[in-house]
Amino acid sequence: MLSVVIGNLVPIAGVLGLGWSPSALLLVYQAELAAICLYTLLKIPFAHKRPNNAIDDRFALAGPLQAKRGSIALPGPLPPVYPRNLPTLAVAIGLTPVVIGAAFVAFALTRPTVTEATAAAFLLGGAVVVLTRGLEAWSTYFRDGGYREHSPRTLLFVPFRYLFVVTTLAVGLIGLEATVGVHSLLDPERSVLVLAVGKLAYDVRVVRRDREAADRSLFARLYGSPATEIVPEPVETPDRAPALRVSMDRRARVVDAVGHGLAYLVGWVGGLLGLVVGLGLLAGRPGIVLAGLGIGGGVVALRAGVRYLRYGTLEYRCYGDVLVAYDRVLEEPQATVRPEAVTGVHCSKGGLDRLLGTTTLEFDVPTTSEPSVQLFVPDPETIDTSDDANESVGMTLPHLRAPQQVTDVLGVTEADSNAA
Repeated sequence: MLSVVIGNLVPIAGVLGLGWSPSALLLVYQAELAAICLYTLLKIPFAHKRPNNAIDDRFALAGPLQAKRGSIALPGPLPPVYPRNLPTLAVAIGLTPVVIGAAFVAFALTRPTVTEATAAAFLLGGAVVVLTRGLEAWSTYFRDGGYREHSPRTLLFVPFRYLFVVTTLAVGLIGLEATVGVHSLLDPERSVLVLAVGKLAYDVRVVRRDREAADRSLFARLYGSPATEIVPEPVETPDRAPALRVSMDRRARVVDAVGHGLAYLVGWVGGLLGLVVGLGLLAGRPGIVLAGLGIGGGVVALRAGVRYLRYGTLEYRCYGDVLVAYDRVLEEPQATVRPEAVTGVHCSKGGLDRLLGTTTLEFDVPTTSEPSVQLFVPDPETIDTSDDANESVGMTLPHLRAPQQVTDVLGVTEADSNAA
């Protein structure tokens, strides 16, 4: 809290000692917004909790990675990185320029002239708030283990909350400036000082409230809080060697990833990029053509990489009474399915299977609950924050050479399960 207080005292000192104008004060707070956005990007990969609103395949480019369990250890004092946080990080990278740009564009439209004094105040105050926010991020999040209490979703919420604060301050400054000279109590210095002190009081209140488990502010009710996120649990596996291990061979892993990457262009994405390339060809603009092809290539590479990380690193371990999907890179079991929970087994041969001479095996498992849409997030004491790590889930085993070996070990055949 000390760093946050110091960061807020600097603008107050600037108003009282250096006569900072409303424009200077607002620019300092926008620099703080930019710092919060950038530090949020640094925090997201390390968040330990799982989001309570899985995006999965709804964000096909990177969403499937959110189902990944396990982490990658880093050298030194840094905590491990969780691949499941990459989809949220991608969203944050895309939104950060929008949030920062919106704040500064609004400032430029309302205050097009920046004096030397205002610029100097921005550089001094901005440097201080960037430093203090960085110290606060290091001390509370990394050093004191705050990453254990957050999911990437709750971290992403912080910049939007502060954008609301900056917007409120900007509106307040405009309103106070309009009353200067009308009411004797509000001279220019008092007007700016009122909002600077109010900002300090708000930040102190937020820090204290975030330390309390029962945070039920309006933002928490609409969006959730660390108390509503899921604490990860490990997937339990039998303490014995599996009876059978199967996985895609190297050729199948590469073909599967590339095929799904190219397939992503079949649809509106490919149609839009094709239109761009076509217009570039008709207009004789090679730059437009190269841009369209470059974006298409990037999309294909991203989708192929995500597909490979999601399925290409998996090994399926059959124990007789349970089937475990195990990630060989992260060295972490991902999910299980038990024969008694299976309601259907399907063997299929799609285009890639026919090319590879393989078969895709699918196990159907009924879902235990249906997602509900609510206006407000339930109270942390009533919301389900348990991890479903050891529940049987539907599982797809793509491009296997001998899928019957899996069903034989599990004692479940395609005919038996379909009959059930």
